[in-house]
Amino acid sequence: MEIILANDFTNDTYARRTVRLQEIQENIDTLQPELGVDPSLLSWGQNCHTNFMNKWTAADIEMGQKEGAFLGLAQLAQEMEFTYQDIKEVIISRYADAPQKLEEFKFEGRFPDGTKAQIEKIRKVYDNCELHRSLGYEEAIPVAMSDRLKNAADAVEEQYSDADRERFESEHATHDLNVLFDEDAKRLSELHAWAKAIWGRYDLRFELIGMVPAKQQSGGGGGEVPDAPINFEFNWLDPVLQFRWDPVESATSYQLAFSEDGGEVWEELYTGADTSCEYEPPAGLRQYRIRARNAGGYGEWSAVIEFEVEGEAPVGDWPNAPSEVGAELITDPSTFMRVYYTIPGGSDSVSIYRAVVPHGNAAPERPASPYTTDILEEQYADTDVEPGNDYYYWVCGVQGGEEGDFAGPAVGEV
Repeated sequence: MEIILANDFTNDTYARRTVRLQEIQENIDTLQPELGVDPSLLSWGQNCHTNFMNKWTAADIEMGQKEGAFLGLAQLAQEMEFTYQDIKEVIISRYADAPQKLEEFKFEGRFPDGTKAQIEKIRKVYDNCELHRSLGYEEAIPVAMSDRLKNAADAVEEQYSDADRERFESEHATHDLNVLFDEDAKRLSELHAWAKAIWGRYDLRFELIGMVPAKQQSGGGGGEVPDAPINFEFNWLDPVLQFRWDPVESATSYQLAFSEDGGEVWEELYTGADTSCEYEPPAGLRQYRIRARNAGGYGEWSAVIEFEVEGEAPVGDWPNAPSEVGAELITDPSTFMRVYYTIPGGSDSVSIYRAVVPHGNAAPERPASPYTTDILEEQYADTDVEPGNDYYYWVCGVQGGEEGDFAGPAVGEV
């Protein structure tokens, strides 16, 4: 049960949530005669782990299928461009008036960015070849070549539809998992409140439902619990808040907790044997307290201290900027730019802005409109990349259709 560190249900990791639900589903029937929870809560507990794992597995499968579809799209798009460039090279090597022939068959200019634009370009080339043949003109491009180009475009278009469908299904599966996660968090809070009222907050049977007693005691020997830590204080070194306290006799570890609602709900911030710790607090007012532990259990809490960080809006009112954003070129098995970031607090999705400039040019301004939106995962595969360019990415959180602060640009070179 070491993975369960605090009864902080809304901030569970998936691994921690899995352990909680597994404990509940395995033990709820045995504990029901003592707990006497209502039928709805009992029914939830009897199936909670199975339901959660089904949703998690479905989301994981859909994510893998989406990534596979986009990797396949990138590979087909690359093969399509190679075919286009190979035929273009045939025209250049075959005709003295190659520039005129390139323009005549719509090969002029550079191969466009973007999968849809590339498909449209190739459709124009193929249609023009068919038009020349229907009019009885000289066959500048053999049928086998133009057909191969068309087949490549057809394959990319089909894969594009598959990838778009897989992305949609992946986003919905992830959404369903997150909805269940939130619903289970409410059920866990309900079960915790019920058990606390029946057993009392210090009962060790909380561990049988994936939760932590308010005061954990070890069996076999007992002993007195340590005193409350004294001289609990902090030092603000913007943006880091440093805590320290005096060592407590017989203590083997300490637990530091914080509250954002004036002390109604406390959540664990630090546990360990050191008599100091530090972290970067978010904007807003928080209260802090600490207690010591030994073989006898936890001692009393220290006096409460509080500190407020002024600045950006608290999480939930406005999406913060992602704390990390980066870009890296992936070339195996296909070429694409992996854009990675953290989805910031207060966001339900992210938007990605992209600018493309030839390598060596000055850094561009962020575009006025996003390159892609409604992204739910913490990475994005940009398959519309080509050699010789630098790709600039900005990322922002989105909540209720409103964009928050930006992070970036992250720069990737092809």
